[in-house]
Amino acid sequence: MKNVFINWTLSRFLYLAAGVFFVLVAVNDRAWLMIPFGLYLISMAIFKFGCAGGACQVPLETEDSNVN
Repeated sequence: MKNVFINWTLSRFLYLAAGVFFVLVAVNDRAWLMIPFGLYLISMAIFKFGCAGGACQVPLETEDSNVN
């Protein structure tokens, strides 16, 4: 449980804020099909998977100068 609350990055905060926003708007407007999308964003932030966990970054490759 400790791992959930440590190492929060800006992207995790943004995913959490967007998820809470979508859930609140969906409940307010009674747009029930939008709630799973908001819950998905919240779960990405809390459990650190997908892009919130840094899995969407492309690794930087450097050119090897010794290649013939």
